[in-house]
Amino acid sequence: MNLRKGPSRPQGAEARAAALAALWAGTLLWAAPQDAHAYLDPGTGSMLLSIVVGLASSGYFFIRRLPSLIRQAVFRMKGDDKALRSGGIVFYAESPAYWGTFEPVLRALSEMGQSVTYLTSAENDPVFEANIPGVSARFIGKGNSAYTSLGFLEADIFVLTTPGIDVLQIRRSKGVKRYVHLVHAATDAHGYKLFSFDYYDAVYCSGEHQRRSLRLLEAKRGTAPKDLPLLGCPYFDRMVAKRRNYRAEPEARTVLVAPTWGRAGLLTRTGSAVPKALAEAGWNVILRPHPQSFVSEADLMDKLQTELASYPNIRWDRQPDGFESLSRAEVMVSDFSGVVFDFAFVFERPVVTIGDGWQKDGYEAWDLDDSAWEMGVLDAVGTHLSANETDRVLAAVEALAANPQDASERIRHVRDAGIVNFGVAGRPIAEALVRDLETVRGAAAHRFPEAAPAKEPTRC
Repeated sequence: MNLRKGPSRPQGAEARAAALAALWAGTLLWAAPQDAHAYLDPGTGSMLLSIVVGLASSGYFFIRRLPSLIRQAVFRMKGDDKALRSGGIVFYAESPAYWGTFEPVLRALSEMGQSVTYLTSAENDPVFEANIPGVSARFIGKGNSAYTSLGFLEADIFVLTTPGIDVLQIRRSKGVKRYVHLVHAATDAHGYKLFSFDYYDAVYCSGEHQRRSLRLLEAKRGTAPKDLPLLGCPYFDRMVAKRRNYRAEPEARTVLVAPTWGRAGLLTRTGSAVPKALAEAGWNVILRPHPQSFVSEADLMDKLQTELASYPNIRWDRQPDGFESLSRAEVMVSDFSGVVFDFAFVFERPVVTIGDGWQKDGYEAWDLDDSAWEMGVLDAVGTHLSANETDRVLAAVEALAANPQDASERIRHVRDAGIVNFGVAGRPIAEALVRDLETVRGAAAHRFPEAAPAKEPTRC
């Protein structure tokens, strides 16, 4: 296992000291009562100008950091950081949406007798009702309050689904020995924001395509190699179990339109054209936009609801759990939403995807020269159309619905080749975390032989 410290970041202490010294000298000269009658040569003037610009820049960034510094000071005075010194394995969930990813792993750890801490920014997180033995759950606030708390965390292993550690809001804590990213989708790295994984110590991958892309990013950026074990995607575990107990057959001529949000989203680009065309051809349409669409694209959602109100065979689905809609549909229409593989892999039913791939600007795709894995398998799990082929959607849906068995066989082949431990990833991930914990604690004991040996994990 690769044990490495977090990336070092220059503090600029020497530069700030030099700037302050120059400022003090300049102040003395300015305050002197006598006339200097001195000539200021261009080189000295340029240097002084650089100092002024540097001081102004330092002041600007200090002011920007001031709220965070105040929060940290208050946090320390309150002593709240003591509650974050649990050590061992710690999880963090930004919202209840990630419970489906964490639950299979937590239950497997509990069965193994390994106690863990679960931190969440959701007061209604399902963990509080789950009552899993050995899982100590705590609400740590939302937004900056939570991010400040995590900056004081002490843990051997810290497990998150959040990308962008030490790039966005969540900074690496000196008290955490190992940061682990748990993937919650089958898709490749291309669709993540730039530098989403650079400062993790390990990324638990669901397939070889993810590991390959992350190795390419490491090589291009010169970052330290991470541990990238192939362990699976626990998000599928719950869906497969639920599907096993929910054997409802799809409803005839029912199609689920479930796009992502943002400028590349199907509804953003084409409006009501696709659901209208399907409804007018006699299909029962379940329209399930991404939940974020109702936040970031509220005007568009209002417009679509008005335009589609007269169609009795179009039903909107805004339920938190879209499992019922997934189970009812014969075919799905989407773009590059992760729900494509939920539908295809769990229900073994085909998908019509529309679009030209991930946008590169600001995303990991910018530094990856090849196409994302999903672009190469979309025709195998259904039919892929380019962004300007929306007029072919109806024909594609009809063709796939006419031969469901052939589609199911192709989907199983893609799934089995691309995703490891499908439907049973919780246990392998839990075992990997326990191995990592033992390695981290063993390495610490080896580095500091005078320290007392690490305590054994609390058994449930």
